Amino acid sequence: MSACSEEQSARQQHYFLKGYDELEFRTTDGVKVHPDQFIQARQRNGHRFYEVVDTSLTLVHKITDEPYDGYIRTFHRDRYNLNLQGEFENGKMFRLRYWHPNRTLGMDADLRDSTLSVWTSAGKIGIEANADEIYYYYPGQNAIKEIISDTMRSYFDTEGNLEHYSIYTDTASIHYYANGQKRAFYPFTQNVGLHGMVKEWYPNGQLKVKGRYENRKQVGTWTKYDSLGNVEERIEY
Repeated sequence: MSACSEEQSARQQHYFLKGYDELEFRTTDGVKVHPDQFIQARQRNGHRFYEVVDTSLTLVHKITDEPYDGYIRTFHRDRYNLNLQGEFENGKMFRLRYWHPNRTLGMDADLRDSTLSVWTSAGKIGIEANADEIYYYYPGQNAIKEIISDTMRSYFDTEGNLEHYSIYTDTASIHYYANGQKRAFYPFTQNVGLHGMVKEWYPNGQLKVKGRYENRKQVGTWTKYDSLGNVEERIEY
């Protein structure tokens, strides 16, 4: 793709300030930046929403250099069909909403209290978030599928029962069955990936798999056991 076509593609994808030629985003040093450095579309749990990626940027009037107060609106192909609406005070966005093409509210984000809600086009909740946790829901159901916090992820069935959970540290991800029994241990190195001795366990606590990774590659002897502790297979890497 040529540089020209790449630029055109960016304009088509990032149209947040289309129709607001008198405004621009600037860094704390006063440098103009493209709107795609401020807001970007995301896809999570099968849902589309928008995220402010750099809250340090300020929306200002080009001529007066004054911070902007008011609304920024974009529209679907039908220019009367609202797509995005951002609310600004002193150049900072404090609320962002998105509407589906069928005019139902798809997202409401309050940046002041760090809350987010995302809905399907049928009005079903898909994602909720606050400053501490993110909640993913099963499609079309008012049932939580996954809860994510700073270092922990918990997974539930459609009845609300805990299925398993995982804890993340700077050097490993440790996975557990619902009863607290270890399920797997995956060590890793930052900027490298899997690195170290990997172990997996059966629900009864019996070791299931043991082997080593070095720089994301399996090395040495990997051993697989049955649920009674008998060796089923050994593989050399």
